[in-house]
Amino acid sequence: MSIPMLSLEYNSTRDKLHYPEYGRFIQKLVIHCKNIEDKEERQAVAELIIDMMQQMNPPVKNINEYKNRLWRHFFRMADFDIDVDVPGNERPTFENTALVPEKVPYTQHEFNWRHYGYITRRMIEKALLMEEGPIKQGYVESILSYMKLAYRTWNKEHFVNDEIIKSDLGVLSRHQIEIDDNHMIENLVKHINIQPVQSFSSRNSNKNQNRNKPKNKLNNTRTNFKPSKNKR
Repeated sequence: MSIPMLSLEYNSTRDKLHYPEYGRFIQKLVIHCKNIEDKEERQAVAELIIDMMQQMNPPVKNINEYKNRLWRHFFRMADFDIDVDVPGNERPTFENTALVPEKVPYTQHEFNWRHYGYITRRMIEKALLMEEGPIKQGYVESILSYMKLAYRTWNKEHFVNDEIIKSDLGVLSRHQIEIDDNHMIENLVKHINIQPVQSFSSRNSNKNQNRNKPKNKLNNTRTNFKPSKNKR
């Protein structure tokens, strides 16, 4: 008695899997649909395959042109060599499926001393356009205070020296804003009163304490009030 040979199929001998999210079973169905001779039957099988591909990703069914993308994937798995009708009469080709979308420009600004941020540079540019006076002086003082805060945030291990902040402001303003050597930078954020954040357990304990307390002293006295007997 002869033992039947097992036909093992390895991934190295299989066809290239174009879209792993659909699985190899869908790709085999596309190849089977490609070899169907009857056009009507081939069209019906192709539409069933598209419905199966759509059911695999139900959360994205409402995306615009989602069906067109499924048809493009269908033709890519068929190597663009299948005779079926596509909705909209726009037959996918290798050229229109290989298009790369344009990159979205990001607002990245390359400059030195990035720890001060791009907003600081815009504030300095605005200060250069202001007229000399107390308003500009106060505005420059705010810029110095913010630069000192930013320097302290990103350089916690180093001591914040006012001379460094004034020197950096001079370089960033192209030496159009000069600060006196004896000028002291005030920390404007020190005047802000920050209340400590209570934890969830402490807030619940405070609520329970408030519930146990009597709401009104008058009501408390009324409950303890005992009418006295009138003596005749």
